Amino acid sequence: MSNKVKGADGKIYKQVNTEIESQRSRTAEMVLGIIGGVFGIIAGVFSFLMGGFDSAINNTSSSSLFGLGFGCVVASIVAIILVCMINKNRVVMGWLIIVCGILNIVFVSTFGVLSGVLIIVAGILALIRK
Repeated sequence: MSNKVKGADGKIYKQVNTEIESQRSRTAEMVLGIIGGVFGIIAGVFSFLMGGFDSAINNTSSSSLFGLGFGCVVASIVAIILVCMINKNRVVMGWLIIVCGILNIVFVSTFGVLSGVLIIVAGILALIRK
């Protein structure tokens, strides 16, 4: 397959790839996803701290808060990684980013709403922008 085309005037011209999909800038998705991921990590660490305070004050083990905070941190890191790879396959990455945003909200509920919403919006933008 040659990327040269013969014109009507007999001259040979270089064929230009007009597919915009591969050249599309995904800056909005990347910025929203990274900011949401950072806020998710902060929410997870805050959940760690709340679990530590709870165990110190009430003299109980709060491993559930630690586990949920750890899950939020992991989901946020995965969301940041997926957002950085969004140009590979935007549809699959978009759905996985939305799942990470939902997991942020589920894991740390009130603390993860901001990060979850930002990550979900980044995933939706990846799906609807062609």
